[in-house]
Amino acid sequence: MSRQAAAQHLRTATSAIIEAYRTELRRLGSPLATRDDAWQQCRYQAQNIVAECAQSLETGRPAEVTGVGEYSRLLGAHRVTQQIPVSESVRAAEVLWQAMQEAATGAAALMPAGERHAVQQEISTTFRTVTGRRLYQGIRGYEEATRPTAPTPAPATVPAPASADGPPRPSGTGSQADPDAQALESLTLREREILAAVREGLTNRQISRRFEITEATVKRHLHNAYRKLGINSRVQALNKTFGEKS
Repeated sequence: MSRQAAAQHLRTATSAIIEAYRTELRRLGSPLATRDDAWQQCRYQAQNIVAECAQSLETGRPAEVTGVGEYSRLLGAHRVTQQIPVSESVRAAEVLWQAMQEAATGAAALMPAGERHAVQQEISTTFRTVTGRRLYQGIRGYEEATRPTAPTPAPATVPAPASADGPPRPSGTGSQADPDAQALESLTLREREILAAVREGLTNRQISRRFEITEATVKRHLHNAYRKLGINSRVQALNKTFGEKS
């Protein structure tokens, strides 16, 4: 049988997958399944994830769906107003994967015996990639929506004039900014995003897929971030950028 037939098996099984998905979420008492507004959004995401897995199986590469990141980010922010914790989305991803197991096994069974394991691994890899991208953007949106509004900065203090007795006196009680804080502030948005992905344990290849850039570009961003932070390894990057939050 062809990869097209295996992909079509996944597509045909979508309704059964979604039904099993909601049933298990309900059993767990997840508000994603018990509230109609949240379920409509959750179902939409799940259907698209299954479709992307099917297309990857058929063509050998994940589908390029426009607007997935922005939708997921907005949805993450909306979860705050719905009062649904972001942990529910993380749990739902695992529930969806379990709901897909029977269909994934059935799709692989349509392939020659020597290719079945590889096909199952391909479905798994695609699932982790496309759900990971959605979860990442959703968590970003959730965190942005819950982040306190920054206070209005105090007016700058004019330094005291120099006197004949010595150098200018310091104005206010502030001191030189923390060098580590300055280094973190110097990071670009993309460098911060990639360091956040490193924190999740993603490899350079997985990061390149998430942001749809080459591995060489990932390495370049990491090199630049390491240089700014005065470090030379992933472990040092995590300690320096996220140590206080862990």
